[in-house]
Amino acid sequence: MSETERAVYIQRLDPDQRQEYVDAHDDVPAAVTDAMERGGVEEFELYLRDDIAVCILECEDLDAYLEAVDGDEEVAEWERYTGQFKREGVDADADPESGIPFMDCIWRFEPEE
Repeated sequence: MSETERAVYIQRLDPDQRQEYVDAHDDVPAAVTDAMERGGVEEFELYLRDDIAVCILECEDLDAYLEAVDGDEEVAEWERYTGQFKREGVDADADPESGIPFMDCIWRFEPEE
């Protein structure tokens, strides 16, 4: 596998809409996953605990990923749809610099070989 970049972000769900958010992910539109593939995504994981959704994105180049999804109307439509179940998170209508609330990695451990 090639070198990848990892990006992590959280989204805060409306507790009353949690199940709707989960159910929405039973059928992620192909246009969304197609855009992710075009952006070089090698793996994307979504974790949920209570009203916190944690997204882990691994891709070849984060800038290339952002370029592929920014301005893609079908991706924006998906984010607006799932946005109704959130209190905060990805904002399809924000400028590209702040549309995805990426977290800063402050510590990492890798065992010595």
